[in-house]
Amino acid sequence: MHSLNKPQLDAVLHDDGPLLVLAGAGSGKTRVIIYRIARMLRDGVPPERILGVTFTNKAAREMRERLTALAGPCGKDVLLSTFHSLALRILREEPEHVGLEAGFCIYDTGDQMGLLREFMRHMHVADRRLDVQRVLELILRTKRERKKKVEIRYDDDYEIAAYELYDRYIAQMLAFNAVDFDDLILKAQDALDVPEVRERWSQRFHYLLVDEYQDTSPDQLALLKALAGERRNVCVVGDDDQSIYGWRGAAADNILNFSRQFGRAKEVVLDQNYRSTGSILEVANQVIKNNAVRKPKTLWSSSGPGDAVEVIACSDGDDEAEYVIGKISALMQKGTRAGQIAILYRANAQSRVFEEGLAVERIPFVVVGGQAFFERKEVRDAIAYLAVIQNPRDEISLRRIVNWPARGIGATSLQRLVRHGQKSGKGLWGALTRAQEVEDLPQVAVQGAEQLMSVLLPMSRQLRLAKVGELASLSRTLFDKLGMRQSILSADDAPSILSRRLENLEEVVRSIDGFEKREPPSNKPALGEYLHSAALAQLPSEEEDKSGCVTLMTLHSAKGLEFDYVFFVGVEEDTLPHKKSIEEGGELSEERRLCYVGMTRAKKRLWMTWARRRKRHGGMQDRGASRFLAEIQDGPFVNRRDRDNKDRDEESDQLAQDFFSKMRSSLGIEE
Repeated sequence: MHSLNKPQLDAVLHDDGPLLVLAGAGSGKTRVIIYRIARMLRDGVPPERILGVTFTNKAAREMRERLTALAGPCGKDVLLSTFHSLALRILREEPEHVGLEAGFCIYDTGDQMGLLREFMRHMHVADRRLDVQRVLELILRTKRERKKKVEIRYDDDYEIAAYELYDRYIAQMLAFNAVDFDDLILKAQDALDVPEVRERWSQRFHYLLVDEYQDTSPDQLALLKALAGERRNVCVVGDDDQSIYGWRGAAADNILNFSRQFGRAKEVVLDQNYRSTGSILEVANQVIKNNAVRKPKTLWSSSGPGDAVEVIACSDGDDEAEYVIGKISALMQKGTRAGQIAILYRANAQSRVFEEGLAVERIPFVVVGGQAFFERKEVRDAIAYLAVIQNPRDEISLRRIVNWPARGIGATSLQRLVRHGQKSGKGLWGALTRAQEVEDLPQVAVQGAEQLMSVLLPMSRQLRLAKVGELASLSRTLFDKLGMRQSILSADDAPSILSRRLENLEEVVRSIDGFEKREPPSNKPALGEYLHSAALAQLPSEEEDKSGCVTLMTLHSAKGLEFDYVFFVGVEEDTLPHKKSIEEGGELSEERRLCYVGMTRAKKRLWMTWARRRKRHGGMQDRGASRFLAEIQDGPFVNRRDRDNKDRDEESDQLAQDFFSKMRSSLGIEE
């Protein structure tokens, strides 16, 4: 432990009772968690009594690798999990307490929207189609808030639609023996509300450690409190200044009020930054200190000031892109690898002009946020077949694959099958097994149903009982018997598209094979485990390393990452802070935290750019620098440049300083 600084060591050596580690950006917070677990193992705490929780599968994997390297084989027996994986573990052991049956399935956003689309086909609001995503968001928000009905606040079509569909959505999910990602947390919390379940799980873990605590929601907090029990041996590590996910339920109050929730807590502040230069930290500190409600901390570095932060005013969006790409070209000519460079922005729509410019200059780049593996059509279709075998009541998956590959069951025939299943109480699966009894079902559809069930029924028993080591080969057999490869090959697509679609299908089998290699040998059926792991893999996570490319990504996606050289673009009013935040009462603390997160991704150099004009809605619109740039005081750690006066540096500097001086005065910021 000689490599730890004093505050880190204090946190590692803390014994029992609640512990709050306020860890600034780049201060080595994950190292504290790993060393703390290793110290507890060294002191004789059984590994199965320790629970570590984080937010992404990638983070959990990295924690396990680092813990095993530090503590040895016993580190593998510590449960390191995401919140959703932990909730799933609870529900799999306690399904009967929350109205679920064994074998329940997890619906992702695509499945949820498919269910709502089916409802909305029979519903007309104001004679126009509604955005299903917005209706779903209202339903999920209502569910997270534990309300029985959707509140009608603005009396618009979306609220009315969500109000009418809310009860149907809840009832249908129950009928399908399905849960969504929100349900995992909510229903796990419901299970722990049962006294004997709560007692059982609170006795299982004696020490809880939570990473990125500032991103927890009220429901995740309730889950932790139930698991902590009377011991309250809870160590949380986080930074309220990096709480940027309020829009998806995270509550900065969780970290601000930690002692109120868990009793009087020891508090350790990690403020020594091991990532960024002193100039970058000075500028970031000046911005974030303007948030009124926060845990005070000032990041510092022993590595020296480094180069000043560049704040660049550009004439328009094209000029901004020209400047940024010119700087990137210069860096690469001096030997900087593309993977050390990032362009960060508030919204995905801002990336296009940079993509085009990088392509023209033949600079390799990657835009984080492309189509994920489990979102590809062939992958979703293959997974849907496995999901139906595991849970025949999963009608969303069954409707997805009932006519792929094509077998003569069109939309009208499917409606008749669904209606028959509802009347008989046997569901769509039951209707397909007795297709000849369905009224007015065309013969070609009857034959298609019989053909489908002739494959699924005998394969179902084998796949449901398959153990680790048998699942991948049986799945390949299923896909072959269904004619999935032949269906792809018979499509009228370009050879490159056909090759990609076939590769996607093959990748599913490889995914199952990889799952089986990771899982320890067991006599338990493996299909349900694989489907649940595949569902959890679709939750937001960090992108894989693209070390040979310049990275383009949103500020939200960049959290937790670091780059030597960062170009923070579009730092303008109505973008950062976002116009919606300004219009809705001026609560800008999360927007300021988002700016702070972007700034602290930079290790060596940081450029912050804004444009006076941008193309919007077919014309040029005037823009203004973000108020957050005005919060940066002039000094040796910041250089301000104006591209409209690029040939006269001294005049450019003075113009930029005068502009921000006037802006600070108008915003009431002291010089």
